[in-house]
Amino acid sequence: MNVENVKGMRDVPTIQGLRNRSSAAPTREQAVTELARLEHEKARLEREFKMWQANEKKTSRRIMQVQERLTVLQQILGPNPAPKNSAKRRKTRQSTDGEHAGQAWQEVKLEY
Repeated sequence: MNVENVKGMRDVPTIQGLRNRSSAAPTREQAVTELARLEHEKARLEREFKMWQANEKKTSRRIMQVQERLTVLQQILGPNPAPKNSAKRRKTRQSTDGEHAGQAWQEVKLEY
């Protein structure tokens, strides 16, 4: 097995696959068996492809819905939407005391 050609789990050869890839000329029985195996593999791949296409359609539909909702929200917010980091930072006051010099303090107002 050439490890360089293995890119994912789909590329890992199985024991059955390695056994069926003999270089000897196949007999009629081997050819029939390989034909049945390949037909089964083709059917499996076609099912997988259909599932992939269905998932792709669902995903593209969801992307369109999100894009439409984003457009609506941007229209509601107006021409200048709020920045992504809308949390405003409070200004800090530097202490003038000698022992706490350089330490930043924030004011917190509490109402009872």
